[in-house]
Amino acid sequence: MQVQMAALGEINERSGDPGADKLSNIYWEHTFEPEIRGGLNLGEGSQLYSDFSMIYSAMLGHDPSGITFRGHPHSSRDDYAPYPDFKEWMMAEQMHIGWKSGKLFEALGQDAIDFSAGSQDYKLGTGLLLANGTDDGGFRGSYWIGSRTVFVNTLIARINFKGLKFEGFYLENNPRNPENRKRYTGMNMEYNYKDIVNVGFSYINDDHYGGSLTAVTDAYDFRLDFKPLPHELPGLSISTEYVYQLNNKLTDVDPNNPTLYWYGDMGEKSISGGFGQIEYRFSETPWQPTLSYRYAYMQRGFDFMNFGFKTWGTWFQGEINGEFIFDNTDLITNTTRLVLSPTESVTVNLIYLNYQLDDPAVWSVSSSDYGNEVDLVADWAVSDAVDIAAGIETFIPNKGGKQVFGGGNEMWIQTMVYASFKF
Repeated sequence: MQVQMAALGEINERSGDPGADKLSNIYWEHTFEPEIRGGLNLGEGSQLYSDFSMIYSAMLGHDPSGITFRGHPHSSRDDYAPYPDFKEWMMAEQMHIGWKSGKLFEALGQDAIDFSAGSQDYKLGTGLLLANGTDDGGFRGSYWIGSRTVFVNTLIARINFKGLKFEGFYLENNPRNPENRKRYTGMNMEYNYKDIVNVGFSYINDDHYGGSLTAVTDAYDFRLDFKPLPHELPGLSISTEYVYQLNNKLTDVDPNNPTLYWYGDMGEKSISGGFGQIEYRFSETPWQPTLSYRYAYMQRGFDFMNFGFKTWGTWFQGEINGEFIFDNTDLITNTTRLVLSPTESVTVNLIYLNYQLDDPAVWSVSSSDYGNEVDLVADWAVSDAVDIAAGIETFIPNKGGKQVFGGGNEMWIQTMVYASFKF
């Protein structure tokens, strides 16, 4: 059983956008997830396993994304109208069965083969493309907590052998808007060498079976993480990911809703995105500071698929803009992050993000210079069962950001308190 709750406060939300008058300065979210897991031991240590959970989620107020008021104009469903102040929803989350091999294939190693099917989590690499299969928010209540993550109707096969990982998968997402339904068919290969080098390649086909709002994409994903000087500078690490996409449909702007995306039939074209990051951990220094810089670039029309949370700033790029404004498309970010560990249980994150728009015309603005965000977030692992986080975030719009927010030019300030309890 996990209980999560969060309270957020906004000052000058959406930087003074005149359209933000119906949103809430303070709002509350909570979720409850009871879970049952089971296993049946078979010969040679192999096992049948299962997992089932439900999530009840609720929100009091209206978050800055505007989902609860803006709705989804391309859907015929009535429940995308403005919602009341209190919104709640209950639905199944984990609901899958699987089998793992144990020592059945002893030459391959423990649990070298794993098959599973149903509603379950799946994350590819850092979660740049595939991580969060289910939408929260809107009529589903809690949005910021993001407790719902599973893909539905999945089939996943895994083989692990001496540092090699092979995966084949079929996944379906579970969006708020049924016209945003996607199904992903693909494969993933990774090789890890003594935790010094990890290289990965994935192929993903994104099928738009739900309707006209999604792209038909063939994506080729290349990933590399390595420590260039593992003995001389063990704290230095470099990571990069490059995604090459062939899109049969491209993102175009809806002229009536310039901050919403829809897909126009514009023929086939190649699009790319990805990131490069360098990080250094000063392990012998008090508080063990870790300093990193990341450059991320997603072209206009980049199919952001179902990205998800890895850590603060990844891949919701910013606790203000990444959570409530941007998907990872038509976006260039420069991110600098400092992480401090004053104690074993407390971690402090200071994150600076600079945002540029790849094609400002998508947002019906003239400048690509969107603005700058600074996030200060602290995590406290009180015990194995209790986690607390608190933060304050600020965003200052530049010329492009002021135009996006209808002339709003004020500093957007957000405060956050979060708690998680496991029983």
